[in-house]
Amino acid sequence: MQNERSSRLLSLVAKATRARAEGDLPAAVRYAEAAAKERLAHPTLLRIRAEALRDAGRLDAAGELLNRALKLAPHDAAIVIDIGRLLLAEDRGAEAIEVLTKATALAPASVEAWNALAAACAGEGRTTDARAAFRCAAHLAPNDPAPRADLAFLEARAGQTDVAAKLAAEALRLEPDHPVATLALARVEVDGREFEAARVRLEPLLARGVLKVRQRQIATHLLADALHGLGRADQAFELYGRMKQTFARRHARRFGTGGAVESHLAFLERLAGWFERQPADAWRKTAPASIGSPVREHVFLLGYLRSGVTLVETILASLPDVRVLEEGGTLATADLAFLKDDASLAHLEPLDQALADQARTAYWQRVREAVPDFEGKVFVDMSPLYGIKLPMIARLFPQARIVCCRRDPRDVVLSCYRRNFVANALTYQLTSVEGIARHYDAAMHLTERHLAALGLPVHVVGYEALVANFDERTRALAQFVGAEWTDAVRRFERTAAAREISTPSASQVRRGLFDGSGQWRAYRGQLEPVLPALAPWVEKFGYEPS
Repeated sequence: MQNERSSRLLSLVAKATRARAEGDLPAAVRYAEAAAKERLAHPTLLRIRAEALRDAGRLDAAGELLNRALKLAPHDAAIVIDIGRLLLAEDRGAEAIEVLTKATALAPASVEAWNALAAACAGEGRTTDARAAFRCAAHLAPNDPAPRADLAFLEARAGQTDVAAKLAAEALRLEPDHPVATLALARVEVDGREFEAARVRLEPLLARGVLKVRQRQIATHLLADALHGLGRADQAFELYGRMKQTFARRHARRFGTGGAVESHLAFLERLAGWFERQPADAWRKTAPASIGSPVREHVFLLGYLRSGVTLVETILASLPDVRVLEEGGTLATADLAFLKDDASLAHLEPLDQALADQARTAYWQRVREAVPDFEGKVFVDMSPLYGIKLPMIARLFPQARIVCCRRDPRDVVLSCYRRNFVANALTYQLTSVEGIARHYDAAMHLTERHLAALGLPVHVVGYEALVANFDERTRALAQFVGAEWTDAVRRFERTAAAREISTPSASQVRRGLFDGSGQWRAYRGQLEPVLPALAPWVEKFGYEPS
């Protein structure tokens, strides 16, 4: 009887494997499901079923099957790669990198493993690591266009247009019309303001119907940017909407209503409710930190997304003796200790000194790992929504200084709508103009209340004023953070080119100073429903009313 079951299992594995190799996944799945009904388990069959579930968006179920497969074959690199790809599909990039690094150790000659690792590193903004992994894959498979095409897109995103065009051409020689190579060239054209060329390239690509979900999302975004550049606002807005809808569908299970992760809007409301319950004078008496600061000046750079924060970060990084860390996760330990829930928030007032010391130690350790030469310098910690965490920042780092970036709220909402963000609880809120305006309003209410109550030294940088009076505004900024202003600030695009920047503003700051003010006017009709909600902020920040 046992021999019969073994023979049956091997037969189903062989049939499923052959069907999968021939590109007939439905047939392969039927064989795999037949085995499941007969309670016959094999890693290959579990992987095939998991692939189908992943493609159907059932990521949790796919993960369960892959974990079962891994228990049966703990050293099977193919299973580890699949788990890494599943983590990527869930936008859990840091975990994916850890898993896929193990896959390359298990199978150092696997092109698939190196490609997947490179994609994960690229998604996390680790451009240098991604380049190295893609090059390993290209070396192992000289006739495979995929590593070259993926590296071409990475270089295009990093602003290395000549390198990107060369790599894309190599990939297209190996496989004409390769989708990713085509996307890389379109990215080069959009960034180079060759909007009509990009449109001509992208429309047939989208019409062919060969793109995977993520690729289609990228192509739709690039085409929308091309149409925006051509002044075709109505068509561009419609395509941005499609991109956002795809994003929302992909991540609804994790971040949508009833999802596993607290919505970011609910998080803001929870923080606001707690802060309102605190005595008004509580924040004026701050005990000195028991762990001294290792830096000359400690600066937190914040502002809502698309408010010019990356531009200001790059300007600061151009100043002598200034070290900048972009969205480095430095407050992760503190967030868990003080912001996780109402019980955690209670540790801020009065401050739990033991937890505070642990959080500070973890903070500076993370900074040390990311920026080894920061001690004794001006250190700038950048994350756009640090404003909502200012009570915690003030408690942990009472000597910190705050640089707050502002921009016309209407341009902010439009720019957030136009951008294709990495998925997380925050960016899931940014899938419609109504959702963006609602989140912006909540974040601004909380940030402005914190700035008014906490008494931290604050310097406001208005995007439009910075662009109009660059030297004057950057000199004032340098003085506030305690750094010397030099002519290098005027060449901040060189600083940007030499740094790994993971925000969507990377390509823009690498092109130098750009005036992006007033773009919302071309979309006035589409933004009409949210203009009343933004009006108080337009007035408060001193912009012309709608």
